Amino acid sequence: MLVSAAAFVAAPAGSASRLRQRSNRSGVQRHRESTSRAPRLARTRRGRAPRLPLSASLHEAGASRDPPNSVVSELGEAAGTVNFPEPSAVNHVRVPGALEAHRLEFKPQTGWLWRVWLAWKLVFVRVRLRRYTTITVDLEGPFPDSHAATFPAASSISLEDWKRICRNGAHDPRICAMYVKIGPLACGYARLQEARRYLDYFRQSGKPVIVYMAVASEREYYLALGADEIYMPPEGILSLRGMKVSASFLRGVLDKIGIEPQVKRIGAYKSAGDQLARRTMSDAQREVLTSLLEQQYEHLCSELSTRVGSEPDPAAVVHRILDDPPMTVAEWKALGFVDGISYENDLLDKLKMRFVGKAWGLSETSEKESSSSSADRRLRRLLVRPLRAVAAKRYRRVRPSVLGLPEGRRRGVTKIGVIRALGAIQTGRSSSNPLFSPSIGSDTLVEQLERAKNDRSLAAVILRVDSPGGSALASDLIWNSIRELAKRKPVIASMGDVAGSGGYYISMGCQAIVAEPLTLTGSIGVVTAKPSLQQLFERIGFRREVLSRGRYAELDVDFRPFTPEEDAYFTRSTERVYESFVRKAAESRGRQHHEFDRYAQGRVWSGTQALAVGLVDALGGFDRAVELCRERLELAADRPLRFMEVRPRSTGLLASLLENMGALLLETGFGSLLQSLGANQIAEARLETALPDASTPRVDSVLAALLRFLNRME
Repeated sequence: MLVSAAAFVAAPAGSASRLRQRSNRSGVQRHRESTSRAPRLARTRRGRAPRLPLSASLHEAGASRDPPNSVVSELGEAAGTVNFPEPSAVNHVRVPGALEAHRLEFKPQTGWLWRVWLAWKLVFVRVRLRRYTTITVDLEGPFPDSHAATFPAASSISLEDWKRICRNGAHDPRICAMYVKIGPLACGYARLQEARRYLDYFRQSGKPVIVYMAVASEREYYLALGADEIYMPPEGILSLRGMKVSASFLRGVLDKIGIEPQVKRIGAYKSAGDQLARRTMSDAQREVLTSLLEQQYEHLCSELSTRVGSEPDPAAVVHRILDDPPMTVAEWKALGFVDGISYENDLLDKLKMRFVGKAWGLSETSEKESSSSSADRRLRRLLVRPLRAVAAKRYRRVRPSVLGLPEGRRRGVTKIGVIRALGAIQTGRSSSNPLFSPSIGSDTLVEQLERAKNDRSLAAVILRVDSPGGSALASDLIWNSIRELAKRKPVIASMGDVAGSGGYYISMGCQAIVAEPLTLTGSIGVVTAKPSLQQLFERIGFRREVLSRGRYAELDVDFRPFTPEEDAYFTRSTERVYESFVRKAAESRGRQHHEFDRYAQGRVWSGTQALAVGLVDALGGFDRAVELCRERLELAADRPLRFMEVRPRSTGLLASLLENMGALLLETGFGSLLQSLGANQIAEARLETALPDASTPRVDSVLAALLRFLNRME
C-alpha cells in the first residue's frame, strides 16, 4: 500500500515553545500561568525545526534547559487532555558547563521537494513505520562501545546503536518521540557523556525524550538528565547519595597463607601492584583518587543543579540534598528531580494519547464530549490499542541513506576507517566473544592497522581506544604500527571510558588524541611482580630443587625470593621499560623528556586534567575526532563522510570459544595466575577503582583463586 507524500510533508518538525527562555519566576507561578491559558500551537516558517543555541566549549554558558511542561508540540498537542501526569514545576535552568565540550548541532533537511522525495523513498524501506511512532529503548547492563569488536549479533544496545538511533530518529518524519527505560548500567561516565550528547541531538529536532526508571543511582540518573521528562513508579528507588571510591588489598591474606609478592613499580603514583604489596592505601594513591573523585562529584553536582536552577545557589542546594537525600519518589518529585509518578503501563497509555491522539483526530476536549460522539468512540478505540512504537533493536537497522543523511551515501564521499581497540592489551591474537571480556591482541591489531595503511580508499583512520592497559611489548608493537600508519594518512585517537597505561601507550602514536572530560587516562608507569611461595611450600611440605647455569637463570622461580643481585637486575629491567615509555611518550607529544616525566609517574588523569597538562589535544567524543580528520584532510564541513569498520579477521565463533575456555581453565590454578604477574609488562591500570561503586576485578579474581586453592589444600 502506497503512502501519500503529503502525509510526510505536513509532519511537524518541532515546536517553538521549546525555545522560550526561562524567567526568574517561581515554579509555582509558572505552573499557574501555564494551566490558566489555552495551549498554543506554534509553527515555524516552512515547518523548519527551530535551532537551539549551542555551547562552544565546556566553560561557555549553554542554552537554558527545556522544561518538561514545554514539550507539548504539534506532535503531542493533546498531551494534557487525558489527565497526563503534570510535570514538576521546578525551574530547570541550564548552567555553564552542563553540556560537554563538543555539542552536536541538529541541521534539519529543508524544502518541499526533499520531503516529497523522502516520503516516496520511505514507502519501500525494510523497516516500515507509521506516523507518530515512538522509539522505545530498553537500556540496561554493560552498554558496550560497539558490538563490532565483540559480537555483532548481540541483542543489547551499544553506544554505536544509540548514536545511530538518535541521529536517524531526529531526521525521521515518522518518529515523534523517544521512550527510554533505563535499568542498572555498568559503564563509565565518559560513555554516558557521549550518549547524552546524542540524546541532546535528538531533542534539538523538537521531539521529546521520556525516561522511565524503577531503580536508579547516580549513573542512571546522570543519563536521564539529558531527557525532557523523568518518570518513576510510586515505590521506585532513586539513590542519589554522592560518590565513593574503594580499593582492596590482599597483602594480609597473602601473608597468612605464606605468599610474599615481590612488586617493583616505577612511578610515584603507579598503584597497580598495591593490592598485592600493601595493606592500606598509599598517600599517592589517596591523592589521585581524591582528585578524580572530587572532579566527578562536582561535575555530577553541576548537572544536578539544572534541576534546582531557580535557587540563588544551586550547587549548595544540591550538596545539601545529597547529604540528606529524600526517601521516597514523592519527595524527589517535590524537589524537582522527578517529573511524574506513574506505573509504566499507565505512562504508556498516556503517551499513546499524547502522541497518537492527534493522528486519530482527538482534541483536548475529547473527554468532555458525550459518550455518543465520534470523538469518544475514537478515544475508546485508541485506549485499547498498544502504543504505536518501534523497538530500538529493530529501528537500529534503518540505514542513514534511507533518510537522505550524508553519512549514508556510497558515492562522492570520503571514507574514514574506524579501528576499535577495546579491552586489555596482550601479545598474540585478540579474543572477542559474548561470553568473555574482549582483549586486544597485538598480532590482530597490527594486522588491522596494516590493512588500513594499504587501503587506498581510506583517507584517514580513527582509533577508538577503551583499554586499561596490559603488556608493554604488545603496546609497543601496536604503537610502532600506528606510527607507520600515520606516515601515510591522518590517525586520530578517540578515547572512551578508560585509556590508561598501555591504552595511552597506543594512543600516543596517533597524530591527535581526543578524550571525554571524564575519561580516565595517563597512568604512564610500569609495574612488575613475582610471587615467592617459599613459606607456603614449607607449610604444606612441598619441595622443589632446580639445577641451573647462569647468574640470573632462576630469576623467575617461585619457590624462593630474589637474591640481592636478582633484585637489582629486576629493578633495572623495570626502570628501563619506564624510561622507554616516557621517552616515546615525550617524543610523540613533542615535549622534552624531563618536562614530560613530571606528568608521568604512573598518575591517572581525567580528560579535563589531561588536556591541561598536554596529554590530550581536545575534549569530546567520536564526532570531535571526525572534525579533526576533516581539518587534517582540509575537507569542507558539508563534505559527506562514510565510516568503514576495519574489523579483525574472524577465526570462527567455535574456535574463539574453545580458545577462551582453555585460557579460563589455565587461570583456575592459583600458581599460574600469580606467575602471570611476573612478566615484564605494563600492568593494567586499575582505573575501575576510580569509578564510583566499581569493584576491582583483578583483586576479586585473585581472591577467588585463593579460596579455590585453599579448598584444594583441605
